[in-house]
Amino acid sequence: MRFILFFVLIHSIFAHGKLEITGTSLIHIPSTKPVEKGNLEFRFHHRFGNAKSTSYDFFGLDNGASNLLSLQYGINEKWGLGISRISTNKTYEVYSKYKISSQEQISWLPLNFSIFGVVAQQTFKQIYVYGPYVVPPSTGISTLDAKIRAELNEYETSDRDRQSYLLGLLFSREFGQVFFLQVSPLFVHHNFVKSNLTNDRLGLDVSGKVQTSKSWGFIFSAIFIPKRDYKGDDYKREDIKSKYDLIQFTADEVNRLQWNSENLLNIYLRNVVWDKKVEYFYVPFSFGLEWETSGHVFQIFVTNNRTLAYTQILRGADFDYFKKDWSLGFNIHRDFEI
Repeated sequence: MRFILFFVLIHSIFAHGKLEITGTSLIHIPSTKPVEKGNLEFRFHHRFGNAKSTSYDFFGLDNGASNLLSLQYGINEKWGLGISRISTNKTYEVYSKYKISSQEQISWLPLNFSIFGVVAQQTFKQIYVYGPYVVPPSTGISTLDAKIRAELNEYETSDRDRQSYLLGLLFSREFGQVFFLQVSPLFVHHNFVKSNLTNDRLGLDVSGKVQTSKSWGFIFSAIFIPKRDYKGDDYKREDIKSKYDLIQFTADEVNRLQWNSENLLNIYLRNVVWDKKVEYFYVPFSFGLEWETSGHVFQIFVTNNRTLAYTQILRGADFDYFKKDWSLGFNIHRDFEI
């Protein structure tokens, strides 16, 4: 009996019929499917807050939410152009997707292949503190001293600093009428980054869908990033933190204090025993359900990643599943014929 069920499953996956990709967008990034010519697609994406406390914060609904509103127009059968507005950092993104080939077109490369590009502008002003490394002489007025010290050790980003770009290569394949898999190498460039980070970053999104019925499917997505963002604004300051809210000694302080034997135990405890490594964001992973009905596509899922801007998805996820931190998210897609 088990052999028969296994044979039926394999046959359905590799049957001549194929799974119809229901939406132009997966959980975090676009699918290879273009918007139909002359159609206008509306997308609404929503991510709630940390749902660790479950019923107390009503699965994160009490902790605020991030939102995305998007419109995309199908210029022809292969090319679409869209614009999005994301609540986080009041971000606007202009994006375009072009489908190059289908898996039926090239026998030696049975894949769907699309190329995707994004230009983003954050409009929320951001200030980074890099000090205090400069301590000016005192004027005798404490409020004025604080203001001068802040201006000398803070940097407010410009409009150009807050611009970023993404290029993605989208490869997908439908295996019969059951399974869909997409693998997408991603490249992001930020004009401005925090200290100890590079402006350019690579990542790989792996997303898929298992069709369980005509309208329902199980969806998943993971984004693998060689080096994610660290938490905090200044790497040097994060690198000298220790457990129990103590500040570790800097290298200069260690060299200066180690000659006094009375300080050796304090140095060892704060810099070794109570050492706190710089904390980074996590690998984004999401899974849930997709439901398609009469022009609508609904996706609801569990995720550890609240990021909605395409150009920010390679920064890493906010929550750690191993600490039971997670979030609820949903996406709604609606096509309008024009």
